[in-house]
Amino acid sequence: MELYYKDLISEDASLERLVDDLMLVVQGANEFAEAAGANLTQIKRQEIQTHLQRLKDSCRRIKAQAVASAVATDKVLREHPYSSLGIAFACGLLTGTLVTRKR
Repeated sequence: MELYYKDLISEDASLERLVDDLMLVVQGANEFAEAAGANLTQIKRQEIQTHLQRLKDSCRRIKAQAVASAVATDKVLREHPYSSLGIAFACGLLTGTLVTRKR
């Protein structure tokens, strides 16, 4: 018996939203650097541009890793739905036991 869940990976995943928000921050920082660039030396402008490009590349890499991880998780959950459910239940039970024991 196979279970199929439509849209198991949400389009509004919080990690993707975080990366998109980071890209917006980078874009805003880029615009700010261009606006403030009139008061900066050429070396400082190039340094800021280098840092911004590195930040953009990091955001793209994080987004690609998040998508790849989500696809891999989706594949594992589809291949082993009952085992995954059992493991999740056991982890929840263990966590609940440890939390209530400390009180």
